[in-house]
Amino acid sequence: MKISKVLLFILLLFVGFGYAQNKLTGKVVNSKSKPVANAKIYLDSIYSNVTTNSMGEFEVLLPEKVSTINVYSTQYGLLSSKLNNEDIMNFMFLESDKSMKERTKKGDKITIGYSKENQKYQVLNSESIGVEKDKNTAIYNTIYDLIRGRLAGVTVSRDNRITIRGVSSVRNISDPLFVVDGMIVSSIDYISPNNVKNISVLKGADAATYGAQGSSGVILITTK
Repeated sequence: MKISKVLLFILLLFVGFGYAQNKLTGKVVNSKSKPVANAKIYLDSIYSNVTTNSMGEFEVLLPEKVSTINVYSTQYGLLSSKLNNEDIMNFMFLESDKSMKERTKKGDKITIGYSKENQKYQVLNSESIGVEKDKNTAIYNTIYDLIRGRLAGVTVSRDNRITIRGVSSVRNISDPLFVVDGMIVSSIDYISPNNVKNISVLKGADAATYGAQGSSGVILITTK
């Protein structure tokens, strides 16, 4: 029994150590080295539900295959840094990005995507619906029922074809690009309405972040 307890303790120790390796801490400051509070931490393009505290500090657990840490502040804009197995990453905003503040009003939902053209992550304008606290979600039979009539400029036909108005199609292809939890998928048929947290739609210059694939618009879905 004693040997079993020792082995169990060693196993738990290694498990705890493994999780510790996946934890990232850091601090976000402005050009005057003052802390930036309430800055959102994104893992690649996915919001981690972590924000900096009053001291500008954050702590976030990292899932596998995260390559970029993004920090977004409504006051200062967006910072991005490649992740190279660090345990600590600090960020400094050199100046206030006025154009960014004009694009995204305080309190608005934001979406972050990678622009191949500009070779950087950027904040995207999007129409969105948050369904996590929607008590009516249970009445929708499919993901298409959930989208139908709830997103401005988005039409869902009887056969569940989605069209985004105001976008130009390439080769008469009108289907938008579907991105679920940061991954491009060919279909969203498998998604249950009850498992959806947020749905956003991108078009125009913001959809162009995804290249030619986004020429007919982009539907972004975040699951719970």
